[in-house]
Amino acid sequence: MNKFDFYSINNYDDSKLITIDIIHMLSLEQIKMLVLSAELGSFSACARKLGKVQSAVSHGISNLEVDLGVELFDRSSRSPTLTPEGERLLRSAKALLAQSHEFEKIAESILRKEESTLTIAVDDALLAPNVSAALKLFALTFPYVQLDLVSLPSPDIIHAVADGNVDIGVMFSEIEVNKQVDFCYVGGVDFIAVCHMEFPLAELRVLSESDLAPFRQISVRGSQKKEPQALISMTPSAWWCSSNYAVLELVKQQIGWAYLPASLVQPLVEQGDICKIDVAFDHKPWSAPVDLVFKKGAKRGPAYQWFFEVLKNAFSATG
Repeated sequence: MNKFDFYSINNYDDSKLITIDIIHMLSLEQIKMLVLSAELGSFSACARKLGKVQSAVSHGISNLEVDLGVELFDRSSRSPTLTPEGERLLRSAKALLAQSHEFEKIAESILRKEESTLTIAVDDALLAPNVSAALKLFALTFPYVQLDLVSLPSPDIIHAVADGNVDIGVMFSEIEVNKQVDFCYVGGVDFIAVCHMEFPLAELRVLSESDLAPFRQISVRGSQKKEPQALISMTPSAWWCSSNYAVLELVKQQIGWAYLPASLVQPLVEQGDICKIDVAFDHKPWSAPVDLVFKKGAKRGPAYQWFFEVLKNAFSATG
C-alpha cells in the first residue's frame, strides 16, 4: 500500500497531458487524537476525552503515522511524547481542526437562514459609543455573518440604500423624498459649536447668526455637494469635508470653526485642545434628528432584523 492512496485522472487538451492527483483526506478524528494526546499527555487521557477505549486511540494514531510516513510520538517511555516531526505537524493539525470547526459553524449559520454579509452605512458623526457597542454585540451574536461598515455623509447614504448597495443606513434626517426607501426616526445627537483656543471666535460672544458671517465655517457635505438638512452651513465663507473627523482636524489647525457632535469634541474641550464657542442663541445643545433608512421591499434576514432593532434602541436610549 502506498503512503498516500491516490488515483490519477488523465485528460488531453491540445495534445497536452493534464494529470490531477486526488488525494484522500486524512481522518479528522485521527487529527483530533493527535492534538488531544499531545495536549493531555497520554493516549488514555485522550481516549477518556473522546469517550473511547485507549486501544482505539493508539490504533488511530498508528494508522495516521502509517498514512503520513512519519513517526509522531516517541513511545520509548511510559508516556508518549511528540517527536520533532510530530511537534512540527502539531501546529498544522490544530489549524485543520479550527478550520473544520469554522466550516461546521458556517453551515449551521446557513441553516438558520443568516445572511452571509450585511452592509451598514453610518455617518461618521454617529459612530458614537452606543453604535460601537451595537457593533460589538452584533459580532458576538452573529459571528459568521460578515459586516461591511461604510462611512458616508448623510446625503450620500439615501442613494446608496436606494441603489441596493447598503442594507441599513444610519444618518441625519433628510427632507428629501425618495420613493425607493423608508425612514425610521430613532433619536437625536447633540452638536456644539467649537473652534481652536486661538481662533478669533474663542474670545467672542455670538449673539446672532450674522455674528458668525465673517468667520470661515467647516461643514460636511456629500459627493453631490449636498449638505445634511439638519446641519446646513450658516456662513458664506465655508469649506466642506466628507467626514466629521476631517472637519475636526481643520478646526484644530485654526482654519475655521464648526458644529460637531458633542460626543466627539467634549473630551477635547475638557483637555483644552479646542473650546466651545459662546453661542447665545443656542439655549441648549443643537440636537440633530437621526433616522435609520432602508430600502422598501428589501428581504430582511435574522441578522438584519436584529441589528435594526438594536440600533433603534441604542439611539432611543440616548435621544
